[in-house]
Formats: sequence, structure tokens, C-alpha cells
Amino acid sequence: MRLGIIPQNPLDWLALASGRVPEPIIEAFLPIVLARSIMAATTLGIFPALAAGPLSADAVAQTLNTDPRATATLLGTLESAGYLRERGGNYALTRKSRVWLLPSGASDVSPYIRFNYLQWDWMSQLERFVRTGAPIDFHETLAPDQWRDYEQGMVAIARQTLPEIVWRVAIPAQATTLLDIGGGHGLAAARFCQRHPGLHATVLDLPQALGARLTFPPDIAARVTWREGDALSSDLGCETFDVIYVANLLHHFDATQITGVASRIAAALRPGGVWVIQDAVRERRGRSQRMAAALGDLYFALTSASGLWSFEEMAEWQRSAGLDPMRPIRLLTAPGQGLQIGKKPEL
Repeated sequence: MRLGIIPQNPLDWLALASGRVPEPIIEAFLPIVLARSIMAATTLGIFPALAAGPLSADAVAQTLNTDPRATATLLGTLESAGYLRERGGNYALTRKSRVWLLPSGASDVSPYIRFNYLQWDWMSQLERFVRTGAPIDFHETLAPDQWRDYEQGMVAIARQTLPEIVWRVAIPAQATTLLDIGGGHGLAAARFCQRHPGLHATVLDLPQALGARLTFPPDIAARVTWREGDALSSDLGCETFDVIYVANLLHHFDATQITGVASRIAAALRPGGVWVIQDAVRERRGRSQRMAAALGDLYFALTSASGLWSFEEMAEWQRSAGLDPMRPIRLLTAPGQGLQIGKKPEL
């Protein structure tokens, strides 16, 4: 997946081909305006205001108690980007906004859009990071309300990817115990328990993250427990779990830390058990790094001192810990992410 300038007519194509279009200006300015427009519309309630049907800009402004002229300019921006449709002066939701940005929808990602306000602030420190090499390490500085926004954003992502993940991860037939390291909200543990009726899950995460735990139906809640701890230091036991799931966590750790985590995970797995790594993947195409991977690598280097890892590196950590790496799996519902599964040999 790649972001870039997309010509909309032959004149645009000709202008780009001439080499005289100042592409850096377009690529540095327009995405800022669009991103902030989507964030503002989500925060102000633009999309729910239009859920019942088309409204004029004035009617939207009256509903939301916003300035009519400013509201009209925001609606026009959203229409140009395909989030709204305008007919006869009235604005309506498009499929994109109805599916992804209505709070009542099963696919709602608006919590992640609101989380972008934190990420916006973090990215303002990029120049300092490049000069000094000192990352933000945001897990150490989040206030309680920021932890809530962060966890809610992670839930929004997990809801989209977990149906595919629990379907594609083949766990041992007689598995009864799963450990989810770093899955504070508990959604992954619950989804695995739903798919595998004999499974009981433990969620290990920092105390701050566990404050945003979700509630589940009684039959699932009875099979999910939470435990305060740190992936880098908590005792995971010896031959205690059949499945250990680590999602979107290793990009926060350096190679030395991951080697230690891998050793403890291998010891905690029962023979025949599996370690499932889910994460964004650093991939190269020839000599060039894919854009999404490069952006993710930079982002996590800034925010947590590490960055993305390749499938090969993940497999090597599993191999060095005594596990047998399986063939990597690329996720369809999360482009740029994948699964690297390692299995502990049977006795």
C-alpha cells in the first residue's frame, strides 16, 4: 500500500509527467489538512449527525451548534475526499463513512481517529528525535485519560483484524490455556475463547492498560482473567500455556529485549504449543522499503525506541529459543501486518 498523488484527469497526468509539479508541497500539505478534517469531523459529531439522512450545511451547523460557514467548508472537504455526498445542497454519508465512522456500527474506527490527536502531538517531536536519537517512549508518560484513548484506539483496530486472525491461527487441538501478552483490553483473548470452547485465557499487561479492559458475556468472561505485569520481566511459568499470543508489541522492544522475551515464552509453552506473533512487518521491494513499512518503522522508532521487524527476524528469535518457525502469514484485513508462528517441538 502506498500514499501518493493520484491524477484525476489527462491534464493532471500531463502536469505530473512534465516534472514541473512541486510534489513535495502537495505531499506535505494536503495530507495534513485531510487528516485533521477527518479528525475534526469525528470529534465534532459530523457523521452521527448525518446518520438519519441528508442535511444542509446550515442544518448540520444548527444540530452541532457550530459556525455555519466553517461547517460548510469542512463538509465540502469531506465530500471531496469521498466521506460525504452532496446533492441539491444537502450532504449525506457515503458507504465509507457509514461503515467506518458511525459509533453504533460494528466496524466503527472513530476511537482510533480520536487517538490520532495524541499521535499528532507525538509526530511534532520527530525533528528532535532525528537530531538526538532519543525516542518519546510514550508508555511511560501517558495520563489515565490518554491510556483510555490509546486502548480504545487499539480496540478499534483489533475488531477489524481479529476475525481473520482467530480463523487463520491453528492452535493445538487439545489446547486449554492461552496467554495474551500486552492485550490489555482483552478482546483477542475473548475472540480466541469464542472460537475454541475449551480454551481459558490470561491477559498480561501493565496496570495502566488493564484499566481499559472490556466486558464480555458471562460465558466468555468466566474464561478470561487479567494479570498485572510487564512483558519484559514478569514470570511466565514453565510449560504453562498451549498458546502465547503477542500482538503489536515487539515493535516497542529492541533485539536484546526480544531475545529475552522469546526465551521466557519458549519455556512457558507446553510441548506442541505455539507462539503467535502478530505485528506490522518491515519488508523491502528490491532495494527499496515499502512505504507503509517505512512509515511504520519511523513511527515506532520515534515513539518507543525500536521499530518494525521482518518475518525473518521474528522467525530467527523463535528458532533461537528452540521453536520451529512456520511459514509467515500476511493478513488481508491489515495490509502490512502478518503472523509469524513458532511451534515448540513435541516430546
